[in-house]
Amino acid sequence: SMACADLLISVAGVPFVLLQFTHSNWMLGNVTCKLVRYVQYLTPGVQIYVLLSICVDRFYTIVYPLSFKVSREKAKKMILASWLFVAAFASPAFFFYGSNSGSHCNFFLPTSWEGAVYAIIHLLVVFAIPSILIILFYQKVIKYIWRIGTDGRTVRRTTNIVPRTKVKTIKMFLILNLVFLLSWLPFYMVQLWHPQETDYRKNSLVFLAVTWISFSSSLAVTWISFSSSASKPILYSVYNANFRRGMKETCCMSAMKCYRSNAYTITTTSRIGKKNHV
Repeated sequence: SMACADLLISVAGVPFVLLQFTHSNWMLGNVTCKLVRYVQYLTPGVQIYVLLSICVDRFYTIVYPLSFKVSREKAKKMILASWLFVAAFASPAFFFYGSNSGSHCNFFLPTSWEGAVYAIIHLLVVFAIPSILIILFYQKVIKYIWRIGTDGRTVRRTTNIVPRTKVKTIKMFLILNLVFLLSWLPFYMVQLWHPQETDYRKNSLVFLAVTWISFSSSLAVTWISFSSSASKPILYSVYNANFRRGMKETCCMSAMKCYRSNAYTITTTSRIGKKNHV
């Protein structure tokens, strides 16, 4: 699900935003502007709720392994609920964003009270509350693992000893959550406060300065938020041996095929030799 969200924003968001920054204007019309901004609101919301679902699963799997278990069907329902909820909650982006002049697609929410209210509610529901819950759940998990690791009597008495693989997975998801939250925090904060251009005359130095600040801030926020998608493969390759193995097979497919065929030949030959050994 997170890979689908990253793929969606990489295909339907990043190219159009970079095109806008490159040409300094919007050339793709009103409908495309609304869709691109909607994707920018949809994908981080979906990912943070999927991360929250993973966090809840890790919490109950490690701390309360017998009381609650997330099956495949429950996981599918949680992922579907995340997509539907965020898709509905991000729908006001179609109303707030647009290309009225035909050459400009707003990056920030409007300064009206409706835009301010939506920015605050969206920050709380889609970012702040899930982030706080993720931090609290991982705090309990880390505290539980630390208590088991430091108390020898607890380790001997309990039957719920946390394997090293699960601890490593917890570390990976913890860093993944931190990188994601820090990457998207500027995007949500800049929707609450951003420099305005309409209060100044276009030929004044103040207008030029504010325009440059607005452009620079939107460009920086865009790069920081989009870097979250680029950081995931790096984190997976560092902490997940299966991911590294799969990437090696994908990038060096011909070499791996030769290696597999040689390994199969050697194994088969050794087995035949053992059977014929007197």
